[in-house]
Amino acid sequence: MNGQQQLELASLCRTVRWDVDMAAHSTFRAGGIVEAMVETESVEELAALLRWLHRERIPWHVVGGGSNILVTGRYREGVFIRLRGTVRTNRCERDGDSFLVRVSAGCNLAALLGWCARGNFGGLEFLAGIPGSVGGAIRMNAGAFGRAIGEALAAVQCLDERGEPVTVSREQAVFSYRFTRLPAEPQVRMVITEGVFRLQAADGFRVTAQCREIIAQRRSKQPQGVGSAGSFFKNPQGDFAGRLIEQAGLKGRTIGRAMVSPKHANFIVNTGGAVPEDIVGLMEEVRQKVFEHSGVLLEPEVRIY
Repeated sequence: MNGQQQLELASLCRTVRWDVDMAAHSTFRAGGIVEAMVETESVEELAALLRWLHRERIPWHVVGGGSNILVTGRYREGVFIRLRGTVRTNRCERDGDSFLVRVSAGCNLAALLGWCARGNFGGLEFLAGIPGSVGGAIRMNAGAFGRAIGEALAAVQCLDERGEPVTVSREQAVFSYRFTRLPAEPQVRMVITEGVFRLQAADGFRVTAQCREIIAQRRSKQPQGVGSAGSFFKNPQGDFAGRLIEQAGLKGRTIGRAMVSPKHANFIVNTGGAVPEDIVGLMEEVRQKVFEHSGVLLEPEVRIY
């Protein structure tokens, strides 16, 4: 961006940071430097930003909660956008035997589950322990234990690349394994601003107990205390990426400071000071070795920029 564009961006958004180290904004604790990071506090602020970015032809990305991304390269030009939102933005209305709950895309998943427990709403417990934001979870169709977030959605509110609002019903969206495609994509870029969830009345104490049980299960199986992006590869149909990686003898394999976790083979972890090149190099080696061993080419679940 030139000097004039920098001034215009700063006037559009309340929170703009320049030359941001993405290691501080990714659960991988690794990443390159991005030209600008913007945090938007409202849909109106985001719409104005998207209109400006489109007019100025400046590249942009939405990074959500930073739990499933890796920014590579020493320096990335353009604007990286984080949506801010709290559980207080939830709105709830009865719809027959269920409740429609509107949640800002910037809301943290853990905060949403806590709100559900306090309000006696059930249906999202399977998301317990998954880091990140509501918008990121919808975009990735996050899930566990045979369920995915798309099943609980009634609609998605979005802005298109020109900042125009778009309402997408559940029937219009295409939910697949670890990906949600919205109408007009990929020809038109869309930013999720709100999820409308269909939830059921439930006992809040039971919701809390189930969430705690699920989190305990996750902690017993997954590496703790190291940087990671969760499951690195998508599970191939009818199999598990972790099993294939382990069978290829790759548990504990390292490149630089990146390592295939000895605890769970589908986790690439940052043992301390890993750079994106370490992680990407290890990813490519795992894909190659697994393909040679089993004939399966693993697809990354992590978004790499």
